[in-house]
Amino acid sequence: MKGRPVADPADPAAPGGAGGDPSGPVLAIRNLTIGYGPGTPSVRGVDLSVRAGEIVGLIGESGSGKSSVALGCLGLLPKAAEVTADELTICGTDVLAADARTLTRMRGDSVAMVFQDAMGALDPSMRIGNQIAEVVTRHRGVRRAESRAVVRELLDKVGVPEPDRRARQYPHQLSGGLRQRAAVALALAGDPALLLADEPTTALDVTVQAGILELFRTVRDEFGVGIVLISHDIGVIAQTADRVAVMLDGEIVEHGGVEEVLLEPKTEYTRMLLRSVPHLDRPRAETESRPAAGKPLYVVDDVSRTYRSRGRLVHAVQGVSLDVREGEVLGVVGESGSGKSTLAKMLVHLERPDSGRLTMSGPGHRAEGGGGRAGRLRRRVQMVFQHPAGSLNPRLRVGTSVREPLAASDTGAKAAAERVREVLREVGLPEDSAARLPDEFSGGQKQRIAIARAIVGDPRVVVLDEPTSALDVSVQAQVLDLLAKIQRAENLTYVFISHDLAVVRAISDRVAVMYAGRLVELADAASLFEAPAHWYTRELLAAMPSPNPRDRPERPERRPRSGQAESGQAESGQAESGQAEVAAAPAGCAFAARCPAAEADCRTLRPEPVEVAPGRVVACHHPAGTEGR
Repeated sequence: MKGRPVADPADPAAPGGAGGDPSGPVLAIRNLTIGYGPGTPSVRGVDLSVRAGEIVGLIGESGSGKSSVALGCLGLLPKAAEVTADELTICGTDVLAADARTLTRMRGDSVAMVFQDAMGALDPSMRIGNQIAEVVTRHRGVRRAESRAVVRELLDKVGVPEPDRRARQYPHQLSGGLRQRAAVALALAGDPALLLADEPTTALDVTVQAGILELFRTVRDEFGVGIVLISHDIGVIAQTADRVAVMLDGEIVEHGGVEEVLLEPKTEYTRMLLRSVPHLDRPRAETESRPAAGKPLYVVDDVSRTYRSRGRLVHAVQGVSLDVREGEVLGVVGESGSGKSTLAKMLVHLERPDSGRLTMSGPGHRAEGGGGRAGRLRRRVQMVFQHPAGSLNPRLRVGTSVREPLAASDTGAKAAAERVREVLREVGLPEDSAARLPDEFSGGQKQRIAIARAIVGDPRVVVLDEPTSALDVSVQAQVLDLLAKIQRAENLTYVFISHDLAVVRAISDRVAVMYAGRLVELADAASLFEAPAHWYTRELLAAMPSPNPRDRPERPERRPRSGQAESGQAESGQAESGQAEVAAAPAGCAFAARCPAAEADCRTLRPEPVEVAPGRVVACHHPAGTEGR
């Protein structure tokens, strides 16, 4: 990749992108308006510019117009869209005046896009290398026979390990992080001056996300590419962007340098967004006013679950033991494949463990039991899923869906109707909600409906599996407040599962950390976040993007090549390609290959969970804080 000189915003003669005025921006937008027929336009009067070698963050909630701006820049809006602008140029090309042939050449030569869903952006029927080679030959004029070397170089530069082998694989054979890196390589294949990245890390684990953000910084610093980074995650923008624009209802309401906007916001909307962001250093707000958690209510004793996938055994959960205490919020964190969701399904008896015992306040409920006992336990333990639209029948009215859990009880029709009205009021929905269909509600309102359905039957425990990860930050804050309010009113116990450690810190009393199907650390939230003992917990915390831009890594003169990650860095090729699940239980610690403190015994002896202090359990031969002892 030939790269471009990085623009210095203070130098009026700084080079820009390919074509047009070399000192001008690679993207210039003045007074962009996008409408769909009569009514208020979805985007109004947007001004935005991006120079070579800078990242401009575009933040705002769902429906604010962020993605419409990006698609408008590419000329990919629906035919029904009415687009006007005083200026909309990419590397000197007038996007609105360009014909179809010019636009096709521009996409790849001058601008490319990285989407949220890498699987959807990659052709599932083509090998990764062939997809990248196709773009290289079309936009760089490289002959097919010579494209293999360019493909290898691109994959290496975006941090894909074993680039020759990965080039021969199909998208489904790569982990989520490696797929996103391949998608970035595909976007860079035409050597564009501008990248539009639309929520590129939203679906990724925090450690993988950290590596992708590092990759965007590398693309900016080493190759002088201008980047528009669209995200609802203020931490992502704070750690990556040079300038920020905040969108609300189709308009940019605030813009400026990243520190200026995020540390000294001028508008109430920006201040509201920043107040809604959970912080790792902020404990649960009402901890002091809540009674201490009671005795163990739900005990998980040495539970394991194994699946057979594509001819191999996957140890999803391995020998996990923990207790859920009455009236507490137990947070469960870990990467994809760590076993969090499998554990959740066993807690609500949607999955049966291969071995082990689940006990709730008295008689045991063994995995082999099932039948009526499993049904009774299921009524006492309810679940709220990540995507409420998928857990609500779109053809059933809300009242019918919420009332369904009462069908298994002896609740009469009149009492059931009154209970439905009561819980809908409790979750903050209007009185007429029961008569409406799910599609008439926003994402946050649908999650409120799912919560109402979970609590309508008076369960003792509610398992929440990523209940806020699909929500905007302000809606997420509202749902977290709602959950705390309902817990107090209904005397509930929560198991709160999430990959977002800041959200877990905001709501949890204790936290369990899982890796490769095993419990590696369990402690009260304050102890775990302030002094993590397991090296994996430390890695998770280090990877969380801070919403304070002053916490970002310094910008070096030259970064290491992406394929050569520093020792101990969370984002390694092995970490991404293997994720956190294990196909065959290793003899030693599953985390040893990623651990910066691993020694010989870590690779041969499996660490068992040990109570190192009252209430604190760690599965590590050499826990953090014990070095040199």
